[in-house]
Amino acid sequence: MFLIRTAFWLSLLILLLPTDAQQQKEIYGNAQAAVKDLGSFCDRNPGVCEASKKAAHTFGEKAQFGARMVMDFIQEKAGNGEAAATNASDRRPSFLQQNSSNTLTQDDLRPAWSIPASGAGV
Repeated sequence: MFLIRTAFWLSLLILLLPTDAQQQKEIYGNAQAAVKDLGSFCDRNPGVCEASKKAAHTFGEKAQFGARMVMDFIQEKAGNGEAAATNASDRRPSFLQQNSSNTLTQDDLRPAWSIPASGAGV
Protein backbone atom coordinates (compact mmCIF):
# COMPACT_ATOMS: atom_id res chain seq x y z
CA MET A 1 0.00 0.00 0.00
CA PHE A 2 2.89 2.32 0.82
CA LEU A 3 4.35 1.87 -2.66
CA ILE A 4 1.03 2.71 -4.31
CA ARG A 5 0.68 5.92 -2.30
CA THR A 6 4.28 6.88 -3.00
CA ALA A 7 3.81 6.25 -6.70
CA PHE A 8 0.65 8.37 -6.72
CA TRP A 9 2.31 11.38 -5.06
CA LEU A 10 5.41 11.11 -7.24
CA SER A 11 3.22 10.98 -10.34
CA LEU A 12 1.35 14.06 -9.19
CA LEU A 13 4.61 15.87 -8.55
CA ILE A 14 5.92 14.95 -12.01
CA LEU A 15 2.70 16.22 -13.62
CA LEU A 16 3.17 19.60 -11.92
CA LEU A 17 6.78 20.06 -13.05
CA PRO A 18 7.23 22.43 -15.99
CA THR A 19 8.55 21.01 -19.25
CA ASP A 20 10.35 23.96 -20.85
CA ALA A 21 11.67 27.48 -20.10
CA GLN A 22 8.48 29.22 -21.29
CA GLN A 23 6.34 27.13 -18.96
CA GLN A 24 8.78 27.78 -16.09
CA LYS A 25 8.47 31.55 -16.60
CA GLU A 26 4.69 31.30 -16.68
CA ILE A 27 4.58 29.28 -13.46
CA TYR A 28 7.02 31.68 -11.77
CA GLY A 29 4.91 34.69 -12.83
CA ASN A 30 1.73 33.04 -11.54
CA ALA A 31 3.41 32.29 -8.23
CA GLN A 32 4.55 35.91 -7.89
CA ALA A 33 1.03 37.16 -8.62
CA ALA A 34 -0.44 34.78 -6.04
CA VAL A 35 2.01 35.92 -3.35
CA LYS A 36 1.31 39.58 -4.17
CA ASP A 37 -2.45 38.93 -3.98
CA LEU A 38 -2.12 37.17 -0.62
CA GLY A 39 -0.08 40.07 0.72
CA SER A 40 -2.94 42.50 0.15
CA PHE A 41 -5.75 40.16 1.27
CA CYS A 42 -6.14 41.73 4.73
CA ASP A 43 -6.29 45.22 3.18
CA ARG A 44 -9.26 44.16 1.07
CA ASN A 45 -10.98 41.98 3.72
CA PRO A 46 -10.24 43.29 7.22
CA GLY A 47 -13.23 41.52 8.76
CA VAL A 48 -12.13 38.12 7.54
CA CYS A 49 -8.60 38.70 8.83
CA GLU A 50 -9.85 39.76 12.24
CA ALA A 51 -12.13 36.71 12.51
CA SER A 52 -9.23 34.49 11.42
CA LYS A 53 -6.98 35.97 14.10
CA LYS A 54 -9.63 35.30 16.75
CA ALA A 55 -10.12 31.73 15.51
CA ALA A 56 -6.36 31.13 15.50
CA HIS A 57 -6.11 32.52 19.04
CA THR A 58 -8.94 30.26 20.24
CA PHE A 59 -7.33 27.28 18.51
CA GLY A 60 -4.03 28.05 20.25
CA GLU A 61 -5.69 28.27 23.66
CA LYS A 62 -7.45 24.94 23.11
CA ALA A 63 -4.19 23.34 21.99
CA GLN A 64 -2.42 24.62 25.11
CA PHE A 65 -5.22 23.36 27.35
CA GLY A 66 -5.12 19.95 25.68
CA ALA A 67 -1.34 19.75 26.01
CA ARG A 68 -1.56 20.72 29.70
CA MET A 69 -4.24 18.09 30.25
CA VAL A 70 -2.11 15.39 28.60
CA MET A 71 1.01 16.43 30.53
CA ASP A 72 -0.88 16.41 33.84
CA PHE A 73 -2.25 12.97 33.02
CA ILE A 74 1.23 11.65 32.17
CA GLN A 75 2.76 13.18 35.29
CA GLU A 76 0.02 11.71 37.43
CA LYS A 77 0.54 8.25 35.95
CA ALA A 78 4.31 8.56 36.35
CA GLY A 79 3.88 9.52 40.00
CA ASN A 80 5.57 12.90 39.95
CA GLY A 81 3.94 14.15 43.12
CA GLU A 82 0.53 14.26 44.68
CA ALA A 83 0.26 18.07 44.44
CA ALA A 84 0.37 18.03 40.64
CA ALA A 85 -2.38 15.42 40.56
CA THR A 86 -4.70 17.40 42.81
CA ASN A 87 -4.24 20.59 40.78
CA ALA A 88 -4.78 18.70 37.55
CA SER A 89 -8.02 17.12 38.78
CA ASP A 90 -9.66 20.55 38.90
CA ARG A 91 -9.08 21.07 35.16
CA ARG A 92 -9.72 17.55 33.91
CA PRO A 93 -13.10 16.32 32.70
CA SER A 94 -14.98 14.00 35.02
CA PHE A 95 -14.34 10.90 32.91
CA LEU A 96 -10.59 11.29 33.50
CA GLN A 97 -10.87 11.83 37.25
CA GLN A 98 -10.27 8.78 39.40
CA ASN A 99 -12.45 8.96 42.49
CA SER A 100 -12.09 5.36 43.58
CA SER A 101 -12.82 4.47 47.20
CA ASN A 102 -10.99 1.07 47.02
CA THR A 103 -13.76 -1.02 48.59
CA LEU A 104 -12.40 -4.37 47.34
CA THR A 105 -10.96 -6.72 49.94
CA GLN A 106 -8.09 -9.17 49.42
CA ASP A 107 -10.67 -11.98 49.07
CA ASP A 108 -12.33 -10.02 46.27
CA LEU A 109 -9.02 -9.64 44.47
CA ARG A 110 -8.06 -13.34 44.72
CA PRO A 111 -8.91 -15.25 41.50
CA ALA A 112 -11.75 -17.77 41.73
CA TRP A 113 -9.81 -20.38 39.76
CA SER A 114 -6.34 -21.88 39.82
CA ILE A 115 -4.15 -24.04 37.62
CA PRO A 116 -4.51 -27.74 38.50
CA ALA A 117 -1.47 -29.34 40.09
CA SER A 118 0.70 -31.25 37.59
CA GLY A 119 0.12 -34.98 37.54
CA ALA A 120 -3.17 -34.83 39.43
CA GLY A 121 -5.63 -37.13 37.71
CA VAL A 122 -3.88 -37.17 34.33
